[in-house]
Amino acid sequence: MHKTTLLALSSVVAAANVSLPAIPLSPPSTASQILDRRLASFSIEFSYLPSFGGNKTHPNELTRNLMNRLVERTGLGPDIRPGGITVDSSIFDPNAPALDLSLSPSQGIWRTTYGPAYFESYLVFPNTSRFILDVNLGNDSITIAQNQIEAGIKYLGWDRIFAIQLGNEPDHYIYSRPGWTSAAFTAKFLNWTSTLTKSLNLPARIFQANGFAEDPTSSAPMTTVSTINEGIDKTGVIKLFDQHTYQYSTCDPARNAKATLEALVNHNNITAYLDLWKPQIAAARGVGKEFVIGEYSSISCSGKQNVSDTYGQAMWLADTILYGASLNISRLYMHQGATLVLQSSQQANSPGFSWYDLWYPIPSERYGSARASPSYVAYLLVTEAVGKSGQSRLALVRDSSLPSTLAVYAIWDPSSRTNGIARMVILNMSLRRQDVAADDALTVTVDVGKYQRGGNTTAKVKRMSSPGVESKDSDRVTWAGQSYSAGVPVGSEVVEQLDAGKVNVRGSEGVLITF
Repeated sequence: MHKTTLLALSSVVAAANVSLPAIPLSPPSTASQILDRRLASFSIEFSYLPSFGGNKTHPNELTRNLMNRLVERTGLGPDIRPGGITVDSSIFDPNAPALDLSLSPSQGIWRTTYGPAYFESYLVFPNTSRFILDVNLGNDSITIAQNQIEAGIKYLGWDRIFAIQLGNEPDHYIYSRPGWTSAAFTAKFLNWTSTLTKSLNLPARIFQANGFAEDPTSSAPMTTVSTINEGIDKTGVIKLFDQHTYQYSTCDPARNAKATLEALVNHNNITAYLDLWKPQIAAARGVGKEFVIGEYSSISCSGKQNVSDTYGQAMWLADTILYGASLNISRLYMHQGATLVLQSSQQANSPGFSWYDLWYPIPSERYGSARASPSYVAYLLVTEAVGKSGQSRLALVRDSSLPSTLAVYAIWDPSSRTNGIARMVILNMSLRRQDVAADDALTVTVDVGKYQRGGNTTAKVKRMSSPGVESKDSDRVTWAGQSYSAGVPVGSEVVEQLDAGKVNVRGSEGVLITF
């Protein structure tokens, strides 16, 4: 058991004073939908699931511990989507071992063959986690897909399968299929889903549609909007819509140059990027469906050393997930994987686990020991902000007087408070570097006294912090004073109190205030 320490906040350095605008006592019309307790979920590269999950006799205890910390905060396990580019060259063989990879000379994965024992890797996840069953569309064989769905039903069961997905990022098939358009994809989806539903007697509204990779700009080959306009939802098989987001990339030198820590830890960049999906979210909701980000991370083609493997990614994650939730994205599935050399001939990375992974599941030459990455603490902040009630809603607090580096999210939760906001997240996105004294000037003092309850109720503050934005030492990155390298809390929990209704937030820190 870990001791909890209560600390009163005090001003250590001169700080900019920030007053927040009035916040409604109940959720305004602009507040989000009710937050899904599985808001912060995971996608795991299909061919690497056994590394992350282990098997029945040797489960990955690091993964189990990390997932259990999330369950403690929301009461539910996150959704898990084994998928990614390797699913589109995968095949189920009932006589195969758990995993059999066919590799190219450059160590690219040409074929993933898996057998019944592959499904033992799912056992490590909480029994309240649901699974997205992603199957091979890329090889254009409905027989392969049908065999994979049958195996998933047999070895996972309908009580664990939340949705079925066809392929991974099918908009990228344009590079290998002449004439592949949005209309061609929609026709293929309608044909396959009708055939599979009839052949396997699938339940209605079971498919997670689309899963496109490209940002939904005017040049995107296909989007949720385009497929809905083409009638993709006319047969009643779709449960929800999905697109993927990678804000930056190392897939080629031009984009690699833009993938910097300064660009990543930037609230305005995050909001401008996610705002691109507003029409897609609206289109899905317009036909009564959820919209999810079924795979995402900071930097595609496996991230970037000294950027996505730092604590800075924790700041990016917290702001990205909470802002996405404010736009009514129901769940975001952070991708865990490895460099896949067949993705790009120009990418910056070599084979190995991705620099953006939230945890490194097994010892490796690149990363050393198995452990949580510095960004894991963001999932603790987010899940604790969402809570267990299943009634929470949030909104980004907008006001022209607020610094552009400050992101403030108000959270209403009638299960704990009916006459005001229940919780608040404050993220100071200023880049505070390790051992740079001048960066202490980035601290802000935020007055939240007006949101406190009356009487003797004392607001509680939990803090996400590190030595600096560029820190890679998971043992020194903390949530409420505790580190989580092995998936279990180390140190005494530190719960702070407000100082005369105010809270100090240093650069590259986040706080969760519970009123």
